[in-house]
Amino acid sequence: MKYPPLLTALALGLLAWQAQSSTQQNPAISVPVDRTTQPTSHKFALDAAVWRDLAQPANSLLIVAAGEGGLEIHDLAGQRVAAFAEVEVGFVEVPDRSSLPQGLNKLVLVSDQRAGAVRAFRFDAGTRKLQEVAPQPLRIDDEITGLCSYVSPLTNKLYAFVSTGQGQFEQWELFSQAQQVAGRMVRRIAAGKGVGHCAVDDARRRVYFSEESVGVWSIAAEPESDTAREAVDLVAPRGGLSEEVKGIAVHPASGTTLLLARDADGFVAYSLPDSEPRRVQLGAPKQIGDAEGLTIAAEPLGGAFPNGVLIVADEDAGDYKLVSLSALTKSLDLPTAQNAAAASEFIPGAVAPAVESEPVASFGDAADDPAIWVDRQAPSRSVVIATDKKLGLNVYDLDGKLIHSVPDGRMNNVDVRDGFTFGGRPITLVAATNRTRKSISLYRYDAQARQLQALPGGDLATGFDDPYGLCMYRSAKNGAYYVFANDSADGRIRQWRVSAKAGKIAGELVREIEVGSQAEGCAADDELGHLYVAEEDVALWKYSAEPRDGSRRTSIDTVEKGRLTDDIEGLSIYYGANGAGYLVVSNQGEDNYAVYRREGNNEYLGKFAVVANSEAGIDGASETDGLDIVSAPLGERFPEGLLVVQDGRNLMPAERQNFKYVSWKDALRSLRKE
Repeated sequence: MKYPPLLTALALGLLAWQAQSSTQQNPAISVPVDRTTQPTSHKFALDAAVWRDLAQPANSLLIVAAGEGGLEIHDLAGQRVAAFAEVEVGFVEVPDRSSLPQGLNKLVLVSDQRAGAVRAFRFDAGTRKLQEVAPQPLRIDDEITGLCSYVSPLTNKLYAFVSTGQGQFEQWELFSQAQQVAGRMVRRIAAGKGVGHCAVDDARRRVYFSEESVGVWSIAAEPESDTAREAVDLVAPRGGLSEEVKGIAVHPASGTTLLLARDADGFVAYSLPDSEPRRVQLGAPKQIGDAEGLTIAAEPLGGAFPNGVLIVADEDAGDYKLVSLSALTKSLDLPTAQNAAAASEFIPGAVAPAVESEPVASFGDAADDPAIWVDRQAPSRSVVIATDKKLGLNVYDLDGKLIHSVPDGRMNNVDVRDGFTFGGRPITLVAATNRTRKSISLYRYDAQARQLQALPGGDLATGFDDPYGLCMYRSAKNGAYYVFANDSADGRIRQWRVSAKAGKIAGELVREIEVGSQAEGCAADDELGHLYVAEEDVALWKYSAEPRDGSRRTSIDTVEKGRLTDDIEGLSIYYGANGAGYLVVSNQGEDNYAVYRREGNNEYLGKFAVVANSEAGIDGASETDGLDIVSAPLGERFPEGLLVVQDGRNLMPAERQNFKYVSWKDALRSLRKE
């Protein structure tokens, strides 16, 4: 459940009432323990993973954490068959996904509790030996309190989530490097001082974790996603859990996700997203003592566990209890993996940026909107003119280097048009909303000097309390130049005709449109005469860009019942031949980009996300405000045009906001339709 700040207390109160009512009304479900392993050599039972034998699933093995005893290997009958005592192991994870490359699939990841690091091994099932394959462990430099793995369905990259004694979640990307395994930290998330065990649902791209004295939470697992955490259940009196929340495990099924958690009173099962808890009694009363780790392996493991197994680390007994997943899901009236495929969210396509700009000078939410200017004579000298909305305008080259800056005020949105006549000759006209002066600031771009120059009279009063979004339009009917700008409060759009008179810029207000609610992004099609407006929480609209055509509009797509998620932000148009091309929209609420045909009724074509280019050390883009696109070839990196998007969360390393440059050829190839 995700709530605005003002509703948090009410939401948590409702969550507590629902949780307590459900646990009181529903008696505990009893599920037998099928098998118990031998106690580990040091009587420590902390965490477990399954090594699957694809040819003979019944011969699969358990790899268990034995604390000071290291790792032990047990067969499914519970007998210890091998041991590896060199590392004090608290947590173990075996990412087993057929989509992973061979060098990463079925790694054995373990937490080295003495060193405060995560180490990676390969396991030879024939010899039952482990070989370390990461010469440099992931240095956590803190007490490790949890470890789980995630394979992104968006990029097929492998990540490890590591929770620490200082209340942090660290997300690391693991990758093959010269037949070895290396890692890089992607982000660090504040999760709470008692953060511990974690488990991941790949299909829904969520990581769940326990905070011992607070409850069970989830966050989005994609590295570019928002780090806001959502409550599954809380400790009484705010929820239905008892204190000392420890192990958790997840199992995706059709239409739901089974989440199992351990607290001081036993085990609690949740059918997400409903989050209605049911108490579960595993085995006979007191058969399981103080349980730490929980593991669900949902693949067939032979006749004893045809649909997988739940493994419970019994800390008191120093052994592991094995429960048939079939029996557990049947008792909870959930579908099994054999009779229902796991439901998953729509996964957009993915494309990596080729270049990123230098960060803006201002901290916080500062970078906003780019406009690409194409140098037709020397394409390599094309530039990106972009806003730092706490400072002014920046000019970047195609390598992302900052080459000029104009500190003229809080500039929000920017656009550019060639061919404007000023002083008897054509110039490149740049317009930006200036929130400091409540105006539209107009500049000439000097291609020789690669600088912006303020124009005389080029500060047009808007009459808005807070000028916000902006786009330009050059009419194919009469060649006139127009600027559209809107107000941040209510989305009202005003249209000015811009001209040069007596050596100065002049602006004439020619139209006002009542959009209905807050809007920012807009784009005008110079050839077809359309104006596209993003009403952030409502819809994507198409108006006429001509001033005499009033307020008639057509809905291209919507938020509530359409393909878009609030907020809808930046818009731009890719000009193809003969009126063809694309309309690109920042679908900020999903951290992706929606694409529509430029022609006709703007048919929806699909979505893509901008993800990390790990090899180049460039992170992806998320929470994008403004974007711009051009169809002109701009060299080998951008042979069919360039898309530039603002990056609201600049990671790897964490930096001030910037802009990512994407090859349109690659983006178009990645498109995926729902």
